[in-house]
Amino acid sequence: MKPPSVAVLKLSKAEYIELCDTLRERAQEAHHNARAWASRALESESRLAIYEPGDN
Repeated sequence: MKPPSVAVLKLSKAEYIELCDTLRERAQEAHHNARAWASRALESESRLAIYEPGDN
């Protein structure tokens, strides 16, 4: 079941702006965390690559 739309909340303009700011902050934090984990994974893969067999 889909969650209800924010339109049914009937928020004021200021409340919508605050909601958007909150959601934007969460999205930016999640993006930052994902990039940090991706960077760690790439670094780990490059370190492990030196142990690959056949690369003598």
